[in-house]
Amino acid sequence: PYRRQRQMCIRDRIMSAYFFIVQREDVIHWMKGIAPEAVTKRMAMVMDNLKYAVGGYFKAQFKIMGIVFLILLAGLGFLKIHYFVLIAFLIAFLDFLPFFGTGTAMIPWAVYEVFMGEYKVAAALLIIYVVTQAVRQLIQPKLVGDSVGLNPLVTLLLLYIGYRVGGVIWMILAVPVGMVIILSLIHISESTRLLSI
Repeated sequence: PYRRQRQMCIRDRIMSAYFFIVQREDVIHWMKGIAPEAVTKRMAMVMDNLKYAVGGYFKAQFKIMGIVFLILLAGLGFLKIHYFVLIAFLIAFLDFLPFFGTGTAMIPWAVYEVFMGEYKVAAALLIIYVVTQAVRQLIQPKLVGDSVGLNPLVTLLLLYIGYRVGGVIWMILAVPVGMVIILSLIHISESTRLLSI
């Protein structure tokens, strides 16, 4: 009975999601029709800010990925690693993904080289790893801040708060969510100031 109930619950969720996606525009139009104009404008502003923030964040992450790729390309090329272009791209892509990073590949690779007796290669791989991480930490607040329109110090603070609150996932969400809140507060402040004139 429990298994059947679980299957029915999953089926109902899938069907609900499907019908919502199919009729999304109708639902949004209906909600706009019954909601007050002020609420509709506020929600539209929040959605526009969220799209801008998320788009800017991922644009910045792609730039960081490109810089990490160039560092890896230079380092692995110097070590004369076979297929170093492909390997550099794959490791840079890992760095782009949450929960992974360059260490996912570089650290086990360095450990393997130690066991194989290639101590110089292992040390070089660890140096490349440290350089990629240092560069990422230095440029991330600036690039993310410029892409989403926030001060680098504010961006760094949001990244830190997000990481402390909920790890990597919240660190990713902190910038777009923080930007929406900040822009909403600015908008409310400006609206209040105009009404008081």
